[in-house]
Amino acid sequence: MTNTIYQEKVTLLKKWAHAYYVDDNPIATDEEYDKLYHEVLDYETAHPEEVADDSPTKRVGGIVREEFTKAQHIKRMWSMEDVFNNEEVQEWLDRVVKNVGEVAYFCEPKFDGASMNLLYENGKLVRAITRGDGVIGEEVTDNVRTIRSVPLSIDYQGLIEIRGEVVIRKDDFEVINQERLANEEAPFANPRNAAAGSLRQLDSSITAKRRLVFYPWGLGENRLEQVNLSEKMNFIYRLGFLEPPYRQACQSIEEIEAFYHFIISKRDAIPMMMDGLVVKVDEVAKQEQLGYTVKVPKWMCAYKFPAIEKVTRVNAITLQVGRTGVITPVAEVEPVDVEGAVITRATLHNFDEIERKGVMVGDAVILIRSGDVIPKITKVLA
Repeated sequence: MTNTIYQEKVTLLKKWAHAYYVDDNPIATDEEYDKLYHEVLDYETAHPEEVADDSPTKRVGGIVREEFTKAQHIKRMWSMEDVFNNEEVQEWLDRVVKNVGEVAYFCEPKFDGASMNLLYENGKLVRAITRGDGVIGEEVTDNVRTIRSVPLSIDYQGLIEIRGEVVIRKDDFEVINQERLANEEAPFANPRNAAAGSLRQLDSSITAKRRLVFYPWGLGENRLEQVNLSEKMNFIYRLGFLEPPYRQACQSIEEIEAFYHFIISKRDAIPMMMDGLVVKVDEVAKQEQLGYTVKVPKWMCAYKFPAIEKVTRVNAITLQVGRTGVITPVAEVEPVDVEGAVITRATLHNFDEIERKGVMVGDAVILIRSGDVIPKITKVLA
């Protein structure tokens, strides 16, 4: 095989891999893919000096580190202001209009995973950094290279930081937990923890097995000239990145509210966990006018979803002793699935709370869990 033929086979293998792993629409059989994969691998084994930087064979991991190093983002990765109801969204919109006048907004689901910053230099992925404190994070490039939906090379010259969320699909999360239980390992509490834990593996071959997915949602350093963030993100998607299943331009609180409830209605059908709707001022010049607080941009917010309620039954009430010696009663409940997280325990806070709610062993109860909130019992059913 000549190098030219090898390059052609790498290009075809990348096309097949993208269709299978990213588009979820295979265009080659498993046998065809495996045959081509091993032809490429055999050539690379015989000619290690000619291995393409973006060869799909580099996705399998295998690099083992002793520890993670710290790395600095070129531009800060900010957190987001949370809003929880229509009134708080209106207050946020009013502040925007007061400062820069009427603007267009861009809305998309807020996936519940681990935030990541990808740095490309002249088209090559050179560094992947966790959010950390927004200025400095952990460098996890070897692990991120194993994520099939992260292009190893893109058609872009210069430096560009592409920010997004690393997530695990809900069905893959169940498979991973079943595998962990079969190996007598503790299951992950939820898909977010599984994604974060998978990124912090010192052995990248373990990360490669965790079925991680990357969805870009923003940019740091870049020289893109589009005037709107949505247009910039369209450019990013055309480079080969996944785009979210739903996105929408909105002009008013009514349109934002309608899209918010539409996304909630799709919550079970969308394969990734979501915990809200992100609302952004679309025009980049207006974003720059609005600026930032100490912690968050003034031009975007996260409209959080309401807590999910589930009915379960109390099997026992146990006592949990904290690090400071504080004793907290905990309800041991029938296992119940809440968006991919199997809940078996819920805090009862204190003994006065037990008495006030009348919680007893054997009771049917309503349990809620929202975002980072510890599962708790809100009501005893008659």
